[in-house]
Amino acid sequence: MFSKLYNEAVIEFDMHTESPLFIKSSDENQLNPASVEHTFFVTYKNGELVPAIPGSSLKGVFRSTAEQILKEHGVCDILSKNNSCSTRITNEEKQNKNDGLKKPLGKSRYEKSCPVCKVFGSQVLKSRISFNDAYPVGEVRTGKRTAVAIDRITGASRKSALFDFEYIEDATFRCKIYLKNFFRWHVKLIYQIFERIDEGFTTFGGFSSKGFGRMKVENESITVRYYDKGRKTEGYAEKEFFIEKKITGRDNVLEILNDISLEDKHTFEGCEIQNDKTL
Repeated sequence: MFSKLYNEAVIEFDMHTESPLFIKSSDENQLNPASVEHTFFVTYKNGELVPAIPGSSLKGVFRSTAEQILKEHGVCDILSKNNSCSTRITNEEKQNKNDGLKKPLGKSRYEKSCPVCKVFGSQVLKSRISFNDAYPVGEVRTGKRTAVAIDRITGASRKSALFDFEYIEDATFRCKIYLKNFFRWHVKLIYQIFERIDEGFTTFGGFSSKGFGRMKVENESITVRYYDKGRKTEGYAEKEFFIEKKITGRDNVLEILNDISLEDKHTFEGCEIQNDKTL
């Protein structure tokens, strides 16, 4: 499915914190008595340590939300040994290894995968989507709180279970999503996830049950490239090897994609990218 490059897209957007955000660092500094017990995830950018949202965390949240949206279309359980696309496809290939494949291996696996694995990949199918780490834009305000663990049986606080943690508030993070050899419904799915984020149903980080992790998506844009210059589509600029267009505003993108319904199972059929309409 990736032996030939047909198209690429970069979706850029900001996410502003609507409530405190806590993403736990895996590198806790327990040797510093002045530090909080649980610190926010930080990474180096331009030689400085800054808070960030890891790309892996973004992909996990977007994938789980996609599974909720497309649940009625036979979404697999990627973590299950028995009910995942990779297990099912691997078993089918083992049974039919002497029969030969009518289609190239990648296309055959794509066709047999559930809609979510078709976008986010699986153990037998490469992902078409990737996420950059999200870095803050401008100043970031941090806060500290003390919390207590609750006994699940009694409902009371546990003894000696106090802990403190560091969180981010009033911050804007710049995010980038990359799509390669995509179908138009892949883009529609991403923009539907934006809607879920704005509505507060999709949250990020820990303590979501306490109201943490609510975000708002702003300033969306998508830059699209097609390497088949024969398309000659209106609004695209001709480059040396491709045609390119940038579309700003969520409403403008959704208007272009208004013929695509994620409720129709036929939307996810087909694996010939060259037959898909231009965005």
